[in-house]
Amino acid sequence: MTDPFSDSSAPSSVSSLLPAGRQLRNAREALELTPEQVAQQLKLSVRQINAIEQEAFDELPSNLFIRGFVRNYARLLRIDVEPLLAYLAEVLPSEQPATPQTDSSVSQGLILAEPYSAKQRHFSPTVLMALLGMAIGTAAAFWFLQQPSNPELALAEVDSPPVIDVPVASAAVEQAVEPAVTPASVASAIGVASRVQIASAIEATASVASAPSVAVTQASMVAVAPVGEIRVVSTTDSWVQIIDANGAKVLSEIVRPGIERTVDGKPPFAVKIGNAPKTQLYFHGQNVDLSPYLKSGSDVVNLELK
Repeated sequence: MTDPFSDSSAPSSVSSLLPAGRQLRNAREALELTPEQVAQQLKLSVRQINAIEQEAFDELPSNLFIRGFVRNYARLLRIDVEPLLAYLAEVLPSEQPATPQTDSSVSQGLILAEPYSAKQRHFSPTVLMALLGMAIGTAAAFWFLQQPSNPELALAEVDSPPVIDVPVASAAVEQAVEPAVTPASVASAIGVASRVQIASAIEATASVASAPSVAVTQASMVAVAPVGEIRVVSTTDSWVQIIDANGAKVLSEIVRPGIERTVDGKPPFAVKIGNAPKTQLYFHGQNVDLSPYLKSGSDVVNLELK
């Protein structure tokens, strides 16, 4: 039998591979992503991301989950997952499933105590059914981890600037006032103390209703400020971050192929693109040439739009 460590230059030797955690960390740092951003994309905790990169496998679930985490992490960073899985097969400790008792142990139970042996015969199918249920549950969890995540909705809720709509707010206040005073049956049921509380609530709501005039003035002031529109289109997964003059992240996500993202805010904008050769950027309807911003050996560009 050939010693697998006799030829260190053989391409099939897993021991010659760079550790999976280090490969993932290097790829993440090349894209200038933080562990927090990766954890948000993969729906994992920052502690789990750090455990994967540091290969602290004892802090993670079973080997099945570890392989699923690494596979999804590699897909997010657009690196080959097969060498990582081959490395995990080398370093992960083997997990031995529980084995049923052999015929010899059952025979010995028959010799020692007949009642205990009968109990064993009734208990073994239960153990097998429990193991089968665990296997099915683990397979279902692995299948769920294989499904591609869609973080765009959550990122849109976090990164999109708030929208102020004064008429709707005033209408909601008026609707809140009306049910507070109309149900006489409720007032008669809850007594004098409750009626005093309702009266206090009406006075507080009336003071809130006088606030829309101030909100309208602020909204008109915001509308006067200049607004720039940016449109991003990519033919492959590309991480894009756009920060406006106020320091707000109007866009910070992985733009998927075929999905166009349009944002606006106060210029100038600080733009960072992780896969610039496959990404098109439009500012006020004009295509922005990204080639002058590319550096040798890197697909990441940083530029400012005014």
